[in-house]
Amino acid sequence: MKLFTGIEITQDFITPFSELKVNNQHLEGIRWNKPENFHITTYYLGEIFPINLNEIILTLESVSLEHSKIELTFKRLGFSPGKNPNMLWAYFNLNAAYQKLCNEIASSANSSMPARYRPIPHVSLARLKKPHRFYKPDFNLKLPKIIIVKKLHLWESKTGGKHNSIQSFNLQNE
Repeated sequence: MKLFTGIEITQDFITPFSELKVNNQHLEGIRWNKPENFHITTYYLGEIFPINLNEIILTLESVSLEHSKIELTFKRLGFSPGKNPNMLWAYFNLNAAYQKLCNEIASSANSSMPARYRPIPHVSLARLKKPHRFYKPDFNLKLPKIIIVKKLHLWESKTGGKHNSIQSFNLQNE
């Protein structure tokens, strides 16, 4: 099973992100992600044996208890990083609290990914089938400025881009 941790997106972001699809239906070669799959990934755990699931859940419970709510500020809409971006993202500003949460999940996961990686808080909105220079999306949206994160989620990534929630963990260190 492929697992990742992340943050659920609130309806006040889901609605305008969904409007983005409607406003850009004229653009061909874009596969839009489903609103129920919008999230901000904190850490990709990768392929995990089901026998290790309980250990992961206990670890995430422990990590989440060490963190209080996190505020993420919306930054901009744009293409994913790299020379040939193939996704449309909603970027959020990286802050110390989010970075710390991501690093602690990475450290506790005993993963091959470095614990001090620099995460990019974002929501993947769509995949591009053509080079990004081909697209001129209409980014004229009214978006809230801040999302307040009170829970961490463990999701399983399924075939076809579906995500199943396995468990959520309250950020409780207040």
